[in-house]
This record gives sequence, structure tokens and C-alpha cells, in this order.
Amino acid sequence: MSDRPSIAIIGAGMAGLSAAYHLQKRGFSTTVFEKSQHVGGRTLSIEKDGYIMDLGAFTMSPAYTETVQLLEEIGAGDLLVPIQPVLAIARGAKLHNIDMSSPLTSGIGAHFLSLRAKLGLIKLLPTMIKYWSRCDFENMAQLEELDVENCKSFAMRKLGRETHDYLVDPVIRTFMFTSTERSSAVDLIWLTKIFSKPELIQVKGGMVAAARKVALRLGDVLAGSPVEGVKVEGDKVAVRVNGAVKHFDGAVIATPPERALEIAPWISGHLRVWFDKLRGVPSLTVHVGLKSRPNIPAAMVMVPSSEAEDVLCITLEHNKCTDRAPEGKGLIALHMTEKWAATQQGLEDLQVAHNALEIVSPFMGDLKDQVELVNLHRWEHVDHERYVGVYKSLQRARSEFFSGLVTFAGEYNSAGIEGAVISGKRCAEALSKKLSDAIVESCDGD
Repeated sequence: MSDRPSIAIIGAGMAGLSAAYHLQKRGFSTTVFEKSQHVGGRTLSIEKDGYIMDLGAFTMSPAYTETVQLLEEIGAGDLLVPIQPVLAIARGAKLHNIDMSSPLTSGIGAHFLSLRAKLGLIKLLPTMIKYWSRCDFENMAQLEELDVENCKSFAMRKLGRETHDYLVDPVIRTFMFTSTERSSAVDLIWLTKIFSKPELIQVKGGMVAAARKVALRLGDVLAGSPVEGVKVEGDKVAVRVNGAVKHFDGAVIATPPERALEIAPWISGHLRVWFDKLRGVPSLTVHVGLKSRPNIPAAMVMVPSSEAEDVLCITLEHNKCTDRAPEGKGLIALHMTEKWAATQQGLEDLQVAHNALEIVSPFMGDLKDQVELVNLHRWEHVDHERYVGVYKSLQRARSEFFSGLVTFAGEYNSAGIEGAVISGKRCAEALSKKLSDAIVESCDGD
């Protein structure tokens, strides 16, 4: 074994980049293989005509402490800026604003819920008190006791129809890109915890800027290098790339679940069961550059399905971060359902944008005459469904993520960029321990 054990990292999203960074800190040599031509995975951003568009992840929470620490360690902490802390919920052809810097006062004064529904939120307190400390990015499986019913059933039983329809439903649609029927009750408690702080965080230059900064510290990042297969051969890991096989001392597979199964079909045990059950959540994001900024203070509009079923949520990018649009101009992103996207196949991008704007016009106003730029982006896997039982399955599979010479990183143990960063770090720790122990055993044998 060489003085610097070599590790292959498959995937240059935040999970893979985190793994590579922490392995290099421990003295390992890493090579990052990325299928696409860019780093960042689902933190992809593009720039066009002075607009910066986040095509995947669109915000961060102050609870993302490991992500913040990573960026500060590499001298990129200045990329992080607080987002305008105003959210809005659409109801009755009107936007009801909530100032997250004073959520209690703002929430009480808002009219998207009746007084009776607001008072009913007290019923959630016992559950929050019981599980608050278990809302841990290190391991969401600690919440498996709650993983017995879907979010809709839980909310209807605990809080009633109105609160489900105009609070729980839009929250799940905004942050999980799915419905309350296809999301575990765990997600409601989880989201309440991680977004409980009175602010959100944005990345200057687009969300991808954070990934690029990490990648610059690594050196050996090979974009446009799709890995065809990974398998263990004795005490080495064989990685097949472009028809050639390269050998490493260990590997981290940091890809979406379906891609992990494709390149490592030998995955077995509880990990295989867990990967097999995961289903990607697709989405279509319609970015629209506007000649002027709408008179809306919110950075994010949460849209109940009862108000506009085809729109999951809307982000006002120019409110989210000042560099997202040219001075005086606006940029909004309409995150649409896959079902609606299917109805738009074959249409020109501008027509798709007009159709999306028409849907939200009752509460956003008529913006069609303001359009000067359109960009459509489709994700096949913007996240994976967190169905009822997923956290119980995670609890059984969790130890197998880090148990071999090939480890697995991603938004598995917990969701979001923070979950990815932490899982990459844990893979680095597991491989470091395993290979250090192997070195000691080899020396003892000599």
C-alpha cells in the first residue's frame, strides 16, 4: 500500500466533494469522477444575460452548520449571505406575508389561517417537544417512531383540514417537492425544526458557487468522466472509466440511488432493499426574467395545492439574493409538477412560461407582458420520495453505508445540502479508520 492511500469519489455533488475534502485533510489522495461537465450535482446554477438561475437547490438553512463550517474552512464563508426573511402563502387570490425575523407576531397577524386554526397549532407542541432533539442531520432514522403514517393523515388528525390545506400542504410541496400523501409524517416535524431559525441563507454567485470553491481545493476533479462500474477486488477497488480499469484503496459512491445501483449492481443486504425502494422526484423549473420587479416583498411563495395544484412553489430570485437579476429587473422561478410538465411537451419555451404565469396570475398578477428571458430545466431526480416506512428502512440500512471499502454518500441519512455534506464527511471518517487499521495490521504482520 502506498504512503498516501488513494480513494475514488464517484460524483461531484456536495456529498462527493465533502468526502474528497475530508479525505484529503486526513492525508489521502482522491480522484473525483463526475459524469456531467460541471460540479455541484443538484446545486447547479447557470448565468444568462446577467441573470443567475439556481436550477436545483435554491436555499439553505442556518441549521446547515457543517456546510457553513466547510465553506469557512476553505475561505469561502463570504459567499454566504442572509436571505430576505419574508415568505408568503397564497390563499384566496392573495399573498399573505410572514416575516421570519418575527414569525410569531407576523404569523398571528396573517390571515391565511383562521384564529381557530392558529390556536389549534398548539396541538403540535407535545410531538415537537418529544422529537425535537431527534431532528438531527446525523441520522433522521432516529425519528422512525413517527414513520407510521403519511403527512396528510398526521396533519388531518392532529391539526384539521384548514391547517393541512393552507400550511402543511404548501410547506411539504415547497421543501420536499411532493405531496403530503407521498411524504412521511417525519418530514413535517423535521422541516419545522431545521427552518425554525428566523432567517435563511443564500450563496452569492449562485448555489453552485459553493461547490466550485470546494472543487478548486481538491485539484483532481475529472468532469465528463462517467464511471461504468465499481467493484471490490481483494483489498482494492476497481473503477471502470471510459473502458479502462483503475485501482484504488477505497471508494465513495456519491450519486443518486438509481445511479449507484447501476454502477454497483452487487449491492446487497438492507442497503439493497433501501436503494431499490427509493424513487426519484422529478420536477420542471421555469425561470422567467422580468423587465421590472413585481411589488412582492417575499423571497418565496408557498402555494397550496387547493390554490394552484400545478405549481409547487415560487421563488422570487431577486429578493432571495441581490445578484440574481440585473439592477431593477426581476427573476422568478416557478417550480412545476411533473404532471403539468407532461402537458407542455412540444411547446415553445416562451409558451410554457406564459402558461405557468397564467396559473399564478390570480395571486402574482399578470406578468406575461414583463417577460424578457425564459429558461426551462427538468430534473429527473431533484430529491427522492420519503414515503411512509423510509426512515424505518434507513435505520436498518444505515450502518451499511460506511461498512466496506466502497462507501455511499448522499442525501440519505438526512435531507438537503447539509445531509449530503455530513454523509460525505462520515464516508471519509469510515474509510480513514478502515484503511488506517489495515496499515497497522499489515505492519503487525511484518
